[in-house]
Amino acid sequence: MEQIQSYRKWILWGIFNLSLVALFGALMRYKIAFDFPFFHQKNLLHAHSHFAFAGWITHVLYSGLAMLIAPYISSQQRKRYTFTVIFNLIVAYGMLISFTIQGYKAVSITFSTLSIVVAILFAYIFIKDSKQLPKNTSFKPWAIAGVLVNIIAALGPLYLAYMMATKTITHNYYLGSIYYYLHFQYNGWFFFASMALIVAWLPSDFPDLKKYFNLFAITVIPTYLLSILWAKLPVWLYVITVIMTFIQMYAWLGILYKSFPIIIQFRHNKNAWINIFFYGATFAMTIKFILQTISIIPSLSHLVFGLRSIVIAYIHLILLGVYSLFIIGYAFQNRLLRATPLAKFAAFAFLLGVVLNEAVLGIQGMAAFTYTLVPFSNEALFVVASLLFLSAFTLALSQIWKREVKQ
Repeated sequence: MEQIQSYRKWILWGIFNLSLVALFGALMRYKIAFDFPFFHQKNLLHAHSHFAFAGWITHVLYSGLAMLIAPYISSQQRKRYTFTVIFNLIVAYGMLISFTIQGYKAVSITFSTLSIVVAILFAYIFIKDSKQLPKNTSFKPWAIAGVLVNIIAALGPLYLAYMMATKTITHNYYLGSIYYYLHFQYNGWFFFASMALIVAWLPSDFPDLKKYFNLFAITVIPTYLLSILWAKLPVWLYVITVIMTFIQMYAWLGILYKSFPIIIQFRHNKNAWINIFFYGATFAMTIKFILQTISIIPSLSHLVFGLRSIVIAYIHLILLGVYSLFIIGYAFQNRLLRATPLAKFAAFAFLLGVVLNEAVLGIQGMAAFTYTLVPFSNEALFVVASLLFLSAFTLALSQIWKREVKQ
């Protein structure tokens, strides 16, 4: 019970961090829609994005993987995960503050580098401790792949920091580094670690997903090339990219097909309201794979993803629509968040904010094709960002109250 309370505290920290991510998002939206001379927009963007990754998603995934392996290791070994999670939080807050104040400078680069140290440390500890897991533990390969890809992803910001520090920035390498990091976070670390949490939670008689794990593991590196089709890849590399993209789409559809019976069964559970968050995350992930597959057409990819609002909508589709909704649902399902009336209200308000954010960005992006200006779109995005902040903060606040309703 004491250990569960620790995980609840970690998740609560994560939800509070989500509210800070949303607060910075709202502040940036305010600066776009209205006059606000304080802070540099680019600095806020760097702080917002780095903290969203390290302080929100990565923090919760570290906590979740630590929770999975805890029953198989000693109390002394569990303390190492506590240290690593706290270390990651310190680094995340260091990036939030330093990027806000100075952007890419010595202090923020130092904290960014330390985040790589945390990733390596967590991977080392987890892989070492995973030897104590029972043979054929279902979540083990997903988790190990996740922590390894997390290290691979770190090379992106490391090279970006090097270019910033040495003032040797070139446009293509700058974009390539950013897309490299995003790809191996979204499609690697976040995906595999989330799948580890899902697989560990599935009933023992659920069909084996090893085949689909192998397909995702094989394709995670080559599908990075989808992000740099503008670099005029050789034909043979483009062909490989197309094949790997279709394999990923097949693997995701295969997982959905295998999961369909259990999805139907969950509709009859007492806490069926939680499934709305899982359905939302699954739908968003499916849209993500469809868009990814469509992007194999270079001209279409350049046309669509050349629009800023479309790119932002795509990033938020994954970060908010997929992983944030999944984490919130997972936390409620496993009683890491208490399902009080206020918590339910805040969670659904956040879900509404995610939908509205995608809708406004989508309309803005479609209008850009015809060079049509959508009136009050920036103001609307500020209102939606404020809703995301208030709902996330209220969700965190609801966990301070001890009264819990039955799920």
